[in-house]
Amino acid sequence: MSLRGDRSARDTTPSRGSATDELPLSQESGLTQTYKSATRERDPDALEVTGVEADVILIAHPDGQRLGSRYRLSPGTTLEVGRSSSVRISLPEVMSLSRKHAKLRYAGPSVTIEDLGSTNGTYVNGQAIQGRQVLRSGDRFQTAAVHFKFLHEQDVENAYHLAIYELVAKDGLTETFNKRKYEEEVLRELARSLRHRRPLSLIIFDLDEFKQINDTYGHLCGDFVLKQIAATAKELVRPEQVLARVGGDEFVILAPETGAEGAQALAEKLRDRVLELDHRYGEVQISVSCSFGVAELGEGMSSPQDLYQAADSALLQAKREGRNRVGVYRS
Repeated sequence: MSLRGDRSARDTTPSRGSATDELPLSQESGLTQTYKSATRERDPDALEVTGVEADVILIAHPDGQRLGSRYRLSPGTTLEVGRSSSVRISLPEVMSLSRKHAKLRYAGPSVTIEDLGSTNGTYVNGQAIQGRQVLRSGDRFQTAAVHFKFLHEQDVENAYHLAIYELVAKDGLTETFNKRKYEEEVLRELARSLRHRRPLSLIIFDLDEFKQINDTYGHLCGDFVLKQIAATAKELVRPEQVLARVGGDEFVILAPETGAEGAQALAEKLRDRVLELDHRYGEVQISVSCSFGVAELGEGMSSPQDLYQAADSALLQAKREGRNRVGVYRS
């Protein structure tokens, strides 16, 4: 299914190459995995110990590159992240990274991470770190615009494959479902709705003037806002509803057993919640709003694209009428 992505607010950046030494995981996943050992130069502070190896998985990249790449960290070794060719996780294409941005150290039973005086900081589970911080298995850490997941399990292979399975269905930045998962779910729900004559609605929403936020404050600020919006939406959707990021700043909510009126009420509630958020990035206060398009599966609609186009036309109407509002498709 093809989704529209040509609205002027969309911020698109072409992909710039791929990681080296990559082996295909499977044709289905479209992901790649890379095995890279941490540097074997022993850190003077590291202890000569034996223990379980740890994995670092790249889960979000500003250009969508290298997703699923795997970097192994053995006891007594270190692993650095940056743009420099001398570090083990070298990402020269990510300009928001410093040349030597962060360092992981496996000393004793623990793995720690520290920022190396970078310009844009290092974060663990959304919090900026000061000094060294111990990583726990399952933690997410962020170096500028690149996000990783840390795994340190007895059964590291099983943990890795579970992480990859999640990456196939989840958006690495916002932790919502991704476009692929949405396309699977909308096919299933549309068939069920048509077969049993049950209501099905779709909400499409995006950020107003998102390109201006990126251009004015930078992509790291844009990522921060996207994560805030996604976290707010997650609080409002029900378990049977599907929240997914399907484009740069575009999200959908697939709402089974929900008519247009109920979907409109949900969209209005989310619109209000977004306006109430304190979008403060560092010392900068950012004004953020969203526009919404709502459509219910109706007469003459027989495919996911029909439902999407109906909701998209309602969204475009909301944009034309001044943004920060909810448009509802009327057949």
